[in-house]
Amino acid sequence: MYIATILTLSLSLASAALGAVTPRNAPSKVKINGISLLGSGCPAGTADVQVDATGTLFEATFSTYEIQTGPGTKAVDWRKNCKLTMNMEFDSGFQFTILDTEMKGFDQIPSGATGQCKNVFSFTGFPGSATYSLNLPGPSSGNFNLKTSPGIESWSPCGGQTAILNMNTQCSLAPTHLPALIAVDSISGKLTVKFAVSWRNCPK
Repeated sequence: MYIATILTLSLSLASAALGAVTPRNAPSKVKINGISLLGSGCPAGTADVQVDATGTLFEATFSTYEIQTGPGTKAVDWRKNCKLTMNMEFDSGFQFTILDTEMKGFDQIPSGATGQCKNVFSFTGFPGSATYSLNLPGPSSGNFNLKTSPGIESWSPCGGQTAILNMNTQCSLAPTHLPALIAVDSISGKLTVKFAVSWRNCPK
């Protein structure tokens, strides 16, 4: 497990890189008390998370996330995942949801094969989740940059000042006998997941 502890969100570089804009309806202060990453797609030391200063834009990068099918590959190669767990603290009277996600990487998928990536968001101790699906049908080859929105919104619970946000990123390829690849892109050497958060006042 790779754990990054961020005591305050004074990440000016991350804010500039992600183009952060302070939202009108948002807490005055957002704090990330801890981030953990665990899964076959993010071995220790191979993933990183950046959060902008407003707690609105998030970027997770994976340097060894690779899915591969074809001769000589095994079941462990056909599907990868990484679960991100983030402990958020903010002003009372607010709740948030995930607006959309953006995923960047590289694929090499022949005709007859299909890749799929899913980003599933949920809140610990609160029912429901929001799933963002990205389809990569073959034939396809090169860097990709795909955006998607959820079918169902899922808001964090009201009545407190903390929420634990979970994101499970999963990618797979099928059928497994055809040679295909989803991996880090050739420019950054990383597979990247960005997601934006929307805040609102809790109903009174």
